[in-house]
Amino acid sequence: TAGRCLQWVRDHLALDEIGIYLDAQQITDKQQEHRSLYTLLNQAVETTEPGAGGIIFTPWLHGNRSPFEDPLARGIFFNIGLETGKRQLIRAVLEGVAFHMRWMLETVEKKIPRQEHIRFVGGGAQSPVWAQILADVTGRTLEVVENTQHVGTIGAAIVCATGLGILPSFAQASSLIGVQAVYAPRPQYKAVYERNFTVYKQLYKSNKKLFRQLNTAD
Repeated sequence: TAGRCLQWVRDHLALDEIGIYLDAQQITDKQQEHRSLYTLLNQAVETTEPGAGGIIFTPWLHGNRSPFEDPLARGIFFNIGLETGKRQLIRAVLEGVAFHMRWMLETVEKKIPRQEHIRFVGGGAQSPVWAQILADVTGRTLEVVENTQHVGTIGAAIVCATGLGILPSFAQASSLIGVQAVYAPRPQYKAVYERNFTVYKQLYKSNKKLFRQLNTAD
C-alpha cells in the first residue's frame, strides 16, 4: 500500500489546494493532471526539513502483512502540534513508508547478509525525493533501475529467455538491467531518522491492543 498512501495524501490532504492550481492551468488530460499532482507533492516534500518536524506516520491504512500480520492495524499521524503544517504531514507519509520498508528489510536480514546497495522499483521510484528519503532512512545506497515501472515484465522476459537458452544464465542478465540514478544516504540526517524510526516501531507495539479494540466487530 505504499503508493496508495501517497494517493491518499493527494486526495485528502492536497487536492483542495492542488485543485485550484489545476483549474488555473485548465489541465484536461488525465495523465498530465496526475503528473502535475505528484510533481507538486514532491516539490512540497523537498522543501520540508527531513524528520517532518517530529511527525511520524504509520502507513497501515489497510492493515499490515509484514513484518507482522495484523489486518486491524491502521494509520496514525503521531506528535502533531500547533506548529504542524500540511507539508510536514505529507513528508511524514513518505518517511513513514520508508520506515516500514526499513523494518521489513532489517527483518529479512536476520536470515541473509546485510545488503549495502538496494534497488528501488515501481511507480514510487520515479520520485527522486522519495528515493533520497529511502536512502537516508535505510542508510543504504539506493539504485533506481531503468524502465522502473516495467521491471516485472522485464524479469518475466529474462526468465523465459534463460529457460529457452537464449541467455546462458541469470548472471548474464545483469547487463540488461541498467541503473538510471543512484542515491547515497546523507549522514547529516542519520540521527533524526534513527530517533524517529525507534519511535515508529514502538507505535505499533503501544497501539496493538487499541487497534483490536476499535476495529473488531462487536
